[in-house]
Amino acid sequence: MSKSTLISVLDVGTTKSCVLVSQVDNEGYHIVGYGISPSFGMKKGTVVDIDKVSESVSNALQNAEKICESKIKEISIGVTGEHIYSVVNRGEVEITSENKIISESDVEKVIKRASNYGLPRDKELLHTIPRYYIVDGIRNIDNPVGMRGEKLGVEATLVIGNMSHIQNLVTAIENAGLKVKNIMLQPYASGKAVLTEKETEEGVCLIDIGGGTTDVAVFKDGALYSTFVVPVGGNHITNDLSLVLNLSFDESEKLKIEYGGCDLLKVNRDEMINVNSKGKERQFSKQLVFEIIEARVGELFSYVNALLQKLDLTLMIPSGIVITGGTSLLKDIDIVAEREFGVPVRIGYPRDLNNIWETLNSPVYGTALGLLKLEISEISTGKAEPDKGNLFNYLVSRVKRWFQGLFEE
Repeated sequence: MSKSTLISVLDVGTTKSCVLVSQVDNEGYHIVGYGISPSFGMKKGTVVDIDKVSESVSNALQNAEKICESKIKEISIGVTGEHIYSVVNRGEVEITSENKIISESDVEKVIKRASNYGLPRDKELLHTIPRYYIVDGIRNIDNPVGMRGEKLGVEATLVIGNMSHIQNLVTAIENAGLKVKNIMLQPYASGKAVLTEKETEEGVCLIDIGGGTTDVAVFKDGALYSTFVVPVGGNHITNDLSLVLNLSFDESEKLKIEYGGCDLLKVNRDEMINVNSKGKERQFSKQLVFEIIEARVGELFSYVNALLQKLDLTLMIPSGIVITGGTSLLKDIDIVAEREFGVPVRIGYPRDLNNIWETLNSPVYGTALGLLKLEISEISTGKAEPDKGNLFNYLVSRVKRWFQGLFEE
């Protein structure tokens, strides 16, 4: 880059919309603005009211523009939702050159072959992410370019989503006066922000618990190996508290944040919590509050564990579990997770602390910061090749081509 560039990303969730603005130049990047607004019109990662989503995005945008003192015209976004899932597919091509040396063109051809997967009419292939390449039957090759062989194969993770859901999100953002530049997968972005390189190489499971959904992504050998979305999030815990304790949603959310925890073994059975509800002072057993929270959290982890087992992924995560997202801040949630999964568990905070404001040093902002890193990666390196070493850039460029195709028909 020869000059400073201003880039912006947007994380639209069930509970909040977050805009990050960063200045990028030859020396790196630093955040110059951010805006956060309560999110309305989203349910379980899906747009249910375009106008309300637009309003939420507009409010977050205005807050960011005030801080960075610049007008934001285009933005890159993350997508998630229970409509997104992944499958595994393989492709194979013959090497036709006389010297039988594998070229970048051969790699592009084999990835395109792996992308040929029969989908229902309402589904769209979002990403084709190589796991590893195969040259004449030899597996686990990271980058086959320059090697000699008769046949080139690839095993790839295909990420699939509902096109109309994504178009609705794009429409809501455009109605807020923005042009959508790039579309990226949210759980992949979260991993970029909170996982270490060692974890993604050895094998790790990221559990990103948002307000309406929980994104699960397994990384292995430096690549996204599998991903799925569970339609349960932090709001379900709040709803449980509201229903059992007869409190409003806002009162229950405050109770969860200030007094909530997950480990019943650490609660004092005699301790009481005072809550002001509708102008009246009410008392609740702290043990009851913990029981309600632990029941829902335990149910979520049990469901995720069952899916990991069903997909034969439990032996692929020796580095354990990393929990991120706002609900990861619940006290002792990592202890409950360790009991369920039987592997090491940690809370995923943003790793690159040199370039972010202290306010953003929280699992709450992991997805937004990951989106920012993916966008910066594309700007810094330009067009990427489709090998594992350039996976982040390849993912972004592929989605960009797919997105542009939506409006060329």
